[in-house]
Amino acid sequence: MAGKYLPRDLRYAFSQLGSTSERIRALLALQGNPEYFSWWDDFLGDSAGTWPADANWGYPATVGTNTEVIALAGGIGGTLTLTTAGSSGDTAGQGVGLHWSGDTGFYFIARCKLDRITNAKFEIMMTDALTDDGAVATKATPTFTATDCAGFVFDTTDDGEVTFVSNGGTADGNTDAEDFDLAADTYFVVEIVGGGPTSATGDNVTGYINGKRIGSGNINGANPLSPWFYVETLEANTSTLTVDYGGCIGRRA
Repeated sequence: MAGKYLPRDLRYAFSQLGSTSERIRALLALQGNPEYFSWWDDFLGDSAGTWPADANWGYPATVGTNTEVIALAGGIGGTLTLTTAGSSGDTAGQGVGLHWSGDTGFYFIARCKLDRITNAKFEIMMTDALTDDGAVATKATPTFTATDCAGFVFDTTDDGEVTFVSNGGTADGNTDAEDFDLAADTYFVVEIVGGGPTSATGDNVTGYINGKRIGSGNINGANPLSPWFYVETLEANTSTLTVDYGGCIGRRA
């Protein structure tokens, strides 16, 4: 695996290739590259069906407490919206597939926003289960429902910080993004880098927000992981997490 490369920051990863358009082409070229496998979605498909089954998108079943509404929103650029029902504790979650691991290396990126930042929780991460109703049980400690996970969690039950957490390795991550202020209905970009050039570094995981390194920790690099989006309302009101785009790239074993 030595010498194979995964980007860490979409805006700078391919700077050696010249113009912005050339960098984007380089990323898109990873689709179908025999050395990499990748998922990318701009959520452009406008369908009258129910996400994901009736639209034939090939995504796992949605997860949620009460009646979650996970759907494509039309318009320029396309988005995926995850909306809870309107009672405290209602949730909505969506995974992709357990295809990536730290031992083979992965790079996850997503651009997201939360419609309101009072009495709410979100998780944007890589996790080891597609059916958990939340990978992070409590943010403050943190404690986990997932056996292996790494990424960002926001939970006003604890505080107003977005925190990079990880679970499953010898040194769990737990670092607040102190220089990042979450704003309601405002997009931000998260990145999660797992593993390294060899399986010996497969337990390492690092998180970034808007290109800035937030924290690092460990996972069990052998376990398969999926991109994961999740939102919970903590009052009698709906919460919506909007995903503008999401992608994950890994090296073939």
